[in-house]
Amino acid sequence: MRSGFGWLFIGLAACTNVSTQDSGSPPPEPTPAVISPPAAPPAVATPATPTPPAEPTPAATPAATTVQMTAVTLADDCGGPPAAPKAKQDASSAMKGKQAPQRCKQSSMQLSVVAAAGGAASQLAVKKVELFDDKGALIGELTARAPSVWGADGTYQAWDQRIAPGQDLSVSYALSQPPWGDVPDRRSRGYVLKAVFTVGDGEQAVQREVQVDAPTTLPPNVKT
Repeated sequence: MRSGFGWLFIGLAACTNVSTQDSGSPPPEPTPAVISPPAAPPAVATPATPTPPAEPTPAATPAATTVQMTAVTLADDCGGPPAAPKAKQDASSAMKGKQAPQRCKQSSMQLSVVAAAGGAASQLAVKKVELFDDKGALIGELTARAPSVWGADGTYQAWDQRIAPGQDLSVSYALSQPPWGDVPDRRSRGYVLKAVFTVGDGEQAVQREVQVDAPTTLPPNVKT
């Protein structure tokens, strides 16, 4: 009896194995392999474009000829050239007597004109002369005439306004009388005289504060 049961058990196990294989269930699908995308190549740094060095700012070229206004007289218009500065008197000569008062004092301006030694010859001309009050208001335009230059003999001489290289000149211009008609209390106020000159191919503007009847008694070549 035992051998009969043994064979029966083996037969059932074989049937079970066959039924499992013939059940028709599909085998499990294999798990797909995960493929990582290729790593991106390292970024190549683009070299920065070098910035060209800044060009140096050229230094300002000094003017070959410079003009400065050294003195101004605001007075009358006597119709002639400006008077030469008076020489200083010693005490003994001053005691001999008093000079007669000057009845007409010429309005004028004195200039210092200095030309560089290595420059070229140039020509100076007055383009405009204007008078302003102490508030900056324009009083009027004055006319310049009779250019003269201080000479070695101690007097002003007629000047053709030509400037040679290396010259250091003291020059003077007579001015027309300022238009005082609309200026109240003119003797108690300050003024500014402005002048524009052409020198060679360029222009220069100068100015100076002045009082009425301020005489041009400064010695030539005195820089103020």
